[in-house]
Order: sequence, then C-alpha cells, then structure tokens
Amino acid sequence: MDFFPAMMEESAMRDKKTIKRDILGKFRALHAEKNDWLTPHWLELVYLKKLTADEKKIFRKAVQELISLGLVENVEGPSLNLRLTEKGENLIYSSEPQKAGREAGPNRAMFEFTGIEV
Repeated sequence: MDFFPAMMEESAMRDKKTIKRDILGKFRALHAEKNDWLTPHWLELVYLKKLTADEKKIFRKAVQELISLGLVENVEGPSLNLRLTEKGENLIYSSEPQKAGREAGPNRAMFEFTGIEV
C-alpha cells in the first residue's frame, strides 16, 4: 500500500506542498502521536533518495515551513530528526472521527487537515 500518492509519479516534480503532505502523511500512516519521531532512516534513505537535486532544495524549505508552522520540531542529532508536535497531531487526525482519548475542542476546525493549508 502506498501512503504517498505524490511518490507514485516518479517523473513529476514534487512541489513544496506535496513534500509537506508526504511528511505529514508518513506521520499519519505510522499512527504517530505528539512527540513521536519520523525515523531518520525513512527521511534520508527512503524519501530523500527518491528526490532530484532540485526537489531536495524544495524539501529543505518544506521542512522549515512545517517547523515554523509548529507542526513538527527538528530534534538535534547527527541526522534529520523530525518530531510531531501537538499541533501537528491535531492537524493530521482532524479529518477522522474522534479517536479514543482525543477530544475535539472548540477550535478543532482550525486544525482541519484538508491539504490546502500545507
């Protein structure tokens, strides 16, 4: 099963929005919660290897935007380590019915993950 529709078309150039969706989609596919990490193995040895040189430049900008939006944090280390924040968790699961233990607050619509916001 391919969790990354954007990766299906190898010949099409990935834009920043697609890369951000791929990253958040991977967190969602892993059923990640606040403070869970996206493995450096997947980022560096799987995802980045499929990107062209130009797409790798876009990737860096996409990651910086996710960090500046407060959806993920970069954890210091020898590799790229992305950790999901509470805001990121709320966003990636906002389109699901309430999950066990997850409350839908009054501002839930603010974090609706429709894909247009990334």
